[in-house]
Amino acid sequence: MRDNRVAAVLNIIEDMDLDACVLRGMENIFYLTGYRGSEGTLVVTRKGLFLLTDFRYITYAREATKGIEVVEIKLLKHGLLELCKKQGIKKMGFDSFHTTFNIYQIWKDTLQDILFVPLGNRIEEIRKYKDQEEIESINEAVRIATGAYLEVLARLRPGKTEKEVANDLDFTMRRFGANCPSFDTIVASGPRAALPHAEPTDKVIVEGETVIIDFGAQVNGYCSDETCTISLGRTNGKMEEAFSVVNNARMLALANIKVGLSIREFDGMVRGFIKDAGYGDFFGHGVGHGVGIAVHEAPAINSSSEGVFEENMVVTIEPGIYIPDLGGVRLEDMVHLTAHEAKIMTKIRKDTLRRI
Repeated sequence: MRDNRVAAVLNIIEDMDLDACVLRGMENIFYLTGYRGSEGTLVVTRKGLFLLTDFRYITYAREATKGIEVVEIKLLKHGLLELCKKQGIKKMGFDSFHTTFNIYQIWKDTLQDILFVPLGNRIEEIRKYKDQEEIESINEAVRIATGAYLEVLARLRPGKTEKEVANDLDFTMRRFGANCPSFDTIVASGPRAALPHAEPTDKVIVEGETVIIDFGAQVNGYCSDETCTISLGRTNGKMEEAFSVVNNARMLALANIKVGLSIREFDGMVRGFIKDAGYGDFFGHGVGHGVGIAVHEAPAINSSSEGVFEENMVVTIEPGIYIPDLGGVRLEDMVHLTAHEAKIMTKIRKDTLRRI
């Protein structure tokens, strides 16, 4: 599978008339090599791949990769200079999304004979399309996160703090086989649920509040991402209404998403439904996003998105309503787009707000 990914990068090198490209983004390096250390630089040439890292990661890099030359370096600028001389590299693309200005300046000063060309988001564009190996890993991440959530939900009662629930969910996902949570788990209750990306606090969850739980597992380097909103007991009538609107918007989205549909028009359809219900001012983020190695990848699903949904994209659908000083609702599913259907990857039932 990785051979196809490397071939796609080689096509970029060919199209841009480059000798090679140098990648600093660890997600892109993992995508092409399987290596996921905290330090490394990948050089892709027309003849092969070279992973540059220091002595801390040499053994791991050689264990994690196959068919790649692992090069031990002390200073990146010197290692990169030597490699460019050996490989005859004169024109080098670089992943400008992940290369800091400071590193770029060091390269320019050290490798004065090399012309550096920004790649923009070309590598990220390749990552939009998931192969079978990636789909299997994402499905496994969903399975583990689902099992963990259902176990934690079964013991959730008023009186627990947001932090306690988040920590319980994180631990349970690891116990079920996750490498780690795919992002910082969100548990936000009552008025704090009106904050879309609230961090869990020592606030106690009380009966009658809405509780947003946004969570995901990382498995084999791939992420899941799902959000449920629940209420422990009967809640405010306004929040019941908001929940109904969000759930209907979610169902509308799941029923209509398909290959070939304009991403911007899709966002507008879901956003328009919430607006027509009277809650347009309380929904400010995009309808969804891609998921893969990173929990937020291309394509972004928002009002300024370009392009259409394409085969083998994996995206989230996550409409929400956030009412200041009262509470919030968000419901999020993951979808795998195929030529013939949109497969809903997440399995947790979300059409019921009240849980006890």
